Amino acid sequence: MHQTKKPMSVYRFKVYFEDDENVYREIEIKAAQTFEDFHKAIQKAINFDDAHPASIFISNDTWRKGKELKLMRDKQNDVKKIGEWMHEIKIAKYIDDPHQKMVYEFDPNGGNWTLFIELLKILPDSPVTYPRVNKSVGTPPVQYKVTTPVEVAEDEDDAEEIEQDDNYVKSMPEHYEEDDSTEVEHEIKAHTKSTGVDDEEEVVGEATEGDGESEGTDGEANLEEEDL
Repeated sequence: MHQTKKPMSVYRFKVYFEDDENVYREIEIKAAQTFEDFHKAIQKAINFDDAHPASIFISNDTWRKGKELKLMRDKQNDVKKIGEWMHEIKIAKYIDDPHQKMVYEFDPNGGNWTLFIELLKILPDSPVTYPRVNKSVGTPPVQYKVTTPVEVAEDEDDAEEIEQDDNYVKSMPEHYEEDDSTEVEHEIKAHTKSTGVDDEEEVVGEATEGDGESEGTDGEANLEEEDL
């Protein structure tokens, strides 16, 4: 007598942000898959980078956290403390309620993201790849903040300093151009005047010498006439 193999169950969970229930994902995962598989599916569904610590807490109907399942980053060096590791536990182990609730926490020392997980339906297995996103609603928040107000403020201060320097530089030429042109004009006039006096003296000197030569010539002419 052959025994019929019971089909493996598939869980459909609704995963949504604590601060915004309108942004959510419906994720389907096999009962035999692990909580670490579930963690990776959540990260991919909300476009996060999976670079920080994470935990899944089994909770009651009022979202009170109970058993903690932690993500082990380094399986060789991490020391096991309180709780269990995600990669060791299958989903089916903690599904006790048709509307089982869980709390997912990611990056507690940074973004401190909290998402709620609620079981919607148990489905028969099908020939598709699990885990998978069955439904996606809303745009998830950006994981990291982009703006840096401190740097912007510093840039504004630098801009004011540059503007003040420009005003100072712009005010300088008018003052110095006037002084420079005045000094140059005085120098040109003084040089011209000085040059003009020297030239006149040279001309007068030359004229005097010329007159002497003329007188000498006239004297020689008179002597020749007397001799004759």
